[in-house]
Amino acid sequence: MSKGRTVGIRSEADVAHPSLAGNRPGRHRIGVRPGRVDPRRWDLAKRAAAAQLDQMEPAWHVMYGLGSRRFVAMAIWHAPRPLRVDATTLDELRELMREAELEAMASPAGLGAS
Repeated sequence: MSKGRTVGIRSEADVAHPSLAGNRPGRHRIGVRPGRVDPRRWDLAKRAAAAQLDQMEPAWHVMYGLGSRRFVAMAIWHAPRPLRVDATTLDELRELMREAELEAMASPAGLGAS
C-alpha cells in the first residue's frame, strides 16, 4: 500500500491491530451505518419478584439492581439510622430485613425516632 492511499474504511494501522484484523467492521466503527438496537429486558423474573415483595412490605422499598444483580431493600420508616440491606436471594433479603427491624427496635432510639 502506498502512502496516503486508503482502501475501504481501513488504514494500515487498523489492520495491524489484532482485534480489527477480521473482514467485518464492528457496529461502532467509522464507516458503519448506525443500526437499530432492540432494547433488552434483563432479569424480568427477578424484577417482578422484587416488585411483588415491595407490595407485600409497606415499610420497605424493595427493588432489584440490574447492575449489581442483587435485591435491595431500604427502610421507609423512621429508623435510628438509614437502613439498607441487600442480598442475592429474596429469602436472604427478607431475613436481613427482619434482623434490621429487630435491631432498630432494640436500639435506644427505637422505631419511632425522628
